[in-house]
Amino acid sequence: MKQKQLSILAASLVAAFAANVASAGQIQSSSSAIAHEVIVNDAQAVSAPPVSYRFAGDIDATLVSQTFQIQLVLSNGTFATAGNASAITLVDANGVGIPYTKYTVTTPTLSADKKVLYANVTFPQSAGTTFVTPAVRFNDTVTNTGVVVAPPGAGGPGSNGTAGVAATVSGLYTLVGAVQPCTNTIPTLGVAFKHFANVTSTAQADDVLNANAANEHQRSGSTNNGTLFTFPTNLSLGLTAASVNLARVDPSTGNTLFKGTAAASALPALNGFRSTTVAQLGSITVKQDANGSDSGSNTVYAVASGVTFGANAATKTTGVVELKSYDIAITASQGFAVGSTVGLSTTADTYTAPASGAILSPAVTSTTGNTITFSNATLTAAELAAPLYVFYTVPGTSVIPVSTFSATATLTKAAGVSPTFLNEQNNSCTKPLAGLVGGVKVDVRNYATSKNQGWASYIRLINPSETNTATIYGQLIHSDGSYGGWGQITTLAPRAAANFSSTQIDALLTGTPVTNGTGYVAGAVAPVAQGLGERLRVTAEGVSALKVQNYLLNGSNGNFIEASSSQGVDFDSSTDRAYDSQLNDQDAQRGLAK
Repeated sequence: MKQKQLSILAASLVAAFAANVASAGQIQSSSSAIAHEVIVNDAQAVSAPPVSYRFAGDIDATLVSQTFQIQLVLSNGTFATAGNASAITLVDANGVGIPYTKYTVTTPTLSADKKVLYANVTFPQSAGTTFVTPAVRFNDTVTNTGVVVAPPGAGGPGSNGTAGVAATVSGLYTLVGAVQPCTNTIPTLGVAFKHFANVTSTAQADDVLNANAANEHQRSGSTNNGTLFTFPTNLSLGLTAASVNLARVDPSTGNTLFKGTAAASALPALNGFRSTTVAQLGSITVKQDANGSDSGSNTVYAVASGVTFGANAATKTTGVVELKSYDIAITASQGFAVGSTVGLSTTADTYTAPASGAILSPAVTSTTGNTITFSNATLTAAELAAPLYVFYTVPGTSVIPVSTFSATATLTKAAGVSPTFLNEQNNSCTKPLAGLVGGVKVDVRNYATSKNQGWASYIRLINPSETNTATIYGQLIHSDGSYGGWGQITTLAPRAAANFSSTQIDALLTGTPVTNGTGYVAGAVAPVAQGLGERLRVTAEGVSALKVQNYLLNGSNGNFIEASSSQGVDFDSSTDRAYDSQLNDQDAQRGLAK
């Protein structure tokens, strides 16, 4: 055979194959989205959405009647009810409804395991009854709003004048599971279509009994598998830490005030420093991430659809978010300043309570602990959707612990009642807020002052930050526990290091400490002459880590040793110091006492 003839033959085969694939049976590619939050129990039954399947072959009842079985097969879950025959319709190649007078549908039935919904369709023999590539539609006569829709061209709302009832699906909670904090995958429920020709019984047909039948789902290139439901998590809690000009604890005030630079106007929304007594830590927002429907309607489950509060308000399936409360917990790693308050504000610049009710903590006491919790049941939908800014206000008279902060926000839903299961799953998220800067504290335990006889210390200071300048202070702590002189030692650029002798450092510690808070007693400025009894407390602001090395020199015999391992360290940026190579136990519980 000539090459040209071979090419023509190959081209014709490709064309034939393409035509076969194009005309193969096809299940619809769309699916219905239901909010993950509204699936709460396996016993909960949800109406199945419409599913259509376009045949590749024709239905020809011109000479003989045609009976075939159609099936929907679930990949997960089970059918709770089968619906009725009026919910199964057929349309022609143009999407026009085939009149019910042209065919009959048996009562839809469920398989023993309730995974399969099936029914037989019969076209009686009638001259001229040929339908080209029709489509079958399941659950087609009732929309999720409960409005009966007449099949196109049928002239009435369902077969024999009855309203169509869609099948329902249950066992969904096993599939979707609990809503997880912060982020969630999107579970899906798959469905498959099967078609069996030459069926004479209303019992369930299968591939084994009909292996030789010209079944639609066995055509080459057919697409029989689709998605019935997707379950996106509609709501989430967005927590954003303040990221501009973070509040710093001011060592020059004995850690009782904040330090920073606030612009005169037009402050960025997430500017951390607001005043010497006010820090903004970040914001919390209820976000709409997806548009899945409520369990009983096509209405999106959303704050915008409405919000109801109450201990047992779970009565709606029309998109309304049914809350028991909106709970927010603010945690400080080292606690809050005594006398301080935490508030949730509708504005970013200054504290403004929501119009529907103030959200402000009582003044912190010594027994408050490290967590302050708000539980609010009156916020409006607009206040829920808008950012709530976290304000930390200190009295300016008590020590501010250098803490890192985190927030846990929870939309706590109202309880549901069996058997309707109209409650909803909670949404929650925990993320860090902005921490206070300037809380690095290192105690050099075996510091030898310039007044010591025999030994002298040489201190090497290293700023490990790649971006921030470190402002470094020091203070003596005498062997009797009293505080000594304090002062600024130096500033170090990112990655910079500097060496100081104890003579140089002692000359800089000229500040006189004052009594500052319960249990802190002022001490003498002059070092106490008790040998190596003093310690040097080093603090830094602007950075979250600092390296301090201590070298001891014996002036009488020239012995020189490094004693860096004998010092306590506390980093403000993490409760777990394993990230830093300076792994020492902690001494310093606070900064300088002035």
